[in-house]
Amino acid sequence: MEILLATKNKNKFIELKNIFDRSNSKLELLFYQDLIEVEEDKETIFDNAKKKAIEVYKEYQKPVISDDSGLFVDSLDGEPGVKSARYAGEQATDQDNIEKLLGELENKKNRKAFFKTVLFFYDGEKEITTEGILEGEITFEPRGENGFGYDPVFETQPPIYGRPVTVEQALEELMPKTLAELSLNQKTRISHRKIATEKMVTLLSETFKE
Repeated sequence: MEILLATKNKNKFIELKNIFDRSNSKLELLFYQDLIEVEEDKETIFDNAKKKAIEVYKEYQKPVISDDSGLFVDSLDGEPGVKSARYAGEQATDQDNIEKLLGELENKKNRKAFFKTVLFFYDGEKEITTEGILEGEITFEPRGENGFGYDPVFETQPPIYGRPVTVEQALEELMPKTLAELSLNQKTRISHRKIATEKMVTLLSETFKE
């Protein structure tokens, strides 16, 4: 079954397609560079993902998977949440958003936070949704050169590979790192989007099995 991914982000498409391809399912993701724009104006990331899937389906008449993600900080009552991409304003850059976040947390001791991704499937009849969560903390200053968005200030436990290492290497691997300090492969292994996508592949394979 062919499924259109409701995004213009080629890197996101490649990330999700790799997960679909590794599943050995008969599900194939499609990418349209000139996909229609859908305004994400809902109050939750679930509602944004649902709106996007339904509108894209109506335009192309193909089964659709859409997603929306957000960063939720405990001591900020869940902000920036659904407004993560525009936390510092509609035209805000990643740096603008990070500076605003660190400013809001300046006198906060509790820096616990989590990333959450919601995936929504729609084919004109069936609606299937999954989510993935990655827990961590917000650092006091940016670290790392990789990734995008809030990655330089979101610290979490990196994946452990289980290969033979020295004591020093083991201790280094166990140290929490920001997502921007991880390689793309390391980040992908633990990402909230990966968790949600693997759940979606399983549910779709069960729902549409021949």
